[in-house]
Parts: sequence; structure tokens; C-alpha cells
Amino acid sequence: MIVEWDPARPRKKITGMIKDVLSNGGIVAYPTDTVYGMGCDLFNIKAIRKLYTSKRLDEKRALSIICRDFKDISNYAIMSDAAFELLRECLPGPYTFVLKARKIMPKLLMTEKKEVGIRIPGHPVPLALAELIERPIINTSARISGEEFLTDPRQIEKSFKETVDIVIDGGIVLSGPSTVIRLLDDTIEVLREGKGSLKKILP
Repeated sequence: MIVEWDPARPRKKITGMIKDVLSNGGIVAYPTDTVYGMGCDLFNIKAIRKLYTSKRLDEKRALSIICRDFKDISNYAIMSDAAFELLRECLPGPYTFVLKARKIMPKLLMTEKKEVGIRIPGHPVPLALAELIERPIINTSARISGEEFLTDPRQIEKSFKETVDIVIDGGIVLSGPSTVIRLLDDTIEVLREGKGSLKKILP
């Protein structure tokens, strides 16, 4: 099902429907400031496994999470003072920061080094989704592993009709993936150069 949803002027019926889907283990596809994402409740392992299966993604490949704000980040990941300053400079924005995960994080979402990818996108929809269920949501790109990013909500609905319960229509999203930065012991490591400028990251 494709729906239109503006968090600034939300329709009560659609908002309730989206919240019910996320709260009951469903999957939602949504626009971001990079590419269309797919996500579910951070703590619903069954839904997370369904995401992996639908994308044909190896479960050893950790998924990132979308946080509402910096308080959310501190609940799920460990930030040094230096890391906090860098994140504050870049977020909200098209970046994913890989940080040391706290024990509250489901093991399925951590890397082998017990890290987690964190996003605060510069787009109102994914932030509002996390706000609806009052905790982070999973974030993974809307595409089959190894294939092109899906840019049209109708393509997403067709490709994931057995998996995605709701597609939030954000129009055609012709963008690129986020820039991925690992921050460990205050060491900056660029894992993927994407939409986010490295000028804010590298000295």
C-alpha cells in the first residue's frame, strides 16, 4: 500500500495505520535525504529477519538505525566528546556514523566488533517514524542486495509486495547513499564516500 504522509500535517487515519504497522512487527518503506529506506521496530527480531530475507542480505551485514536526536544516540551507542562534536557538526544530514554499540542493541544489528551504524537524516519522515514508536527504527536501503537503488515508490511496492506493508510516497528520489564514517577511539575512518561531504569530516 502506498500512502502520502506529511509529518507536519499528518492525517490521523494514516498516522495511526503507520504506527500500528511498526508497533506490530510490520515493515515500512520511506523517503530519506539519501535514498528510499526500509525499516521496522528496532526490537522486533522477526521483522528484522524478514528484512534480511526480502533483500537477500547476509545476516552478518549489520543494519543501521535512525535516531530522533542525540539523546537517542547516547542510549544506543557510545560517543566520546570528540565524536559528539563531529556528529553535531554533521547531523541531521546524509551521514551514517559507526560507533561502539551499547548492550541494549540487539546482537543481530551489531557488527562483529559490536558496533552500530547511526543516522539522523535531514528528512522529516524517518524522524517522525521513530517518534511515532518512541525509539529508533531500522534503516536499510530499498533494494535487493547487489542491485540498483529503487527510486520510485511504485517500484518499491512492486518489488517488495510480500514484505513491505506500507510505502510512504516521497516522490522520485534520485540521490545517493549516505557517507559512512567509523569513529572508534576518536579515529576517523571513511568506509564509504556518499552524499555527505567529507569536508566536514577530514581535517
